[in-house]
Amino acid sequence: MNLIRWKELDSLDKLMNNFFGQDYNLNTVKCPSCHADVYVKDNSIVADIDMPGIDPKDVEITIEGNYLRLIGKRQEENEVNEKDFYRKEIIKGSFERYIPLPTDQIDHENIKAVYKKGVLQVSVPKKVEEKKKIEIKVESE
Repeated sequence: MNLIRWKELDSLDKLMNNFFGQDYNLNTVKCPSCHADVYVKDNSIVADIDMPGIDPKDVEITIEGNYLRLIGKRQEENEVNEKDFYRKEIIKGSFERYIPLPTDQIDHENIKAVYKKGVLQVSVPKKVEEKKKIEIKVESE
């Protein structure tokens, strides 16, 4: 899995400028999103989702197959007129994000979500397969 580093985003910005023209800028793409780190810890898939400025009451979390689905809204709370902005990079509005999970064997009953300091942590436990002892029948000859 390749990680995108911030300096590489600058190169991506340059690529998009060359393709779409000089006025294109990654910061102007109008799609509020939440960046996520996804990793395995103690037989659970954990997603740390960056959600600064988003009220957790405005977020809905569901599991669909092997996807973690987030639907939410970043509210506009500025008392500043649009014409008074020098630069506006914080995108407001609705968002929907699907995060692929590496398995569909999920323990749906024990999923936990905790919001702390602008980060939503969703812990999705994997289903533990029960070991079943198989009895051997002995047939007489």
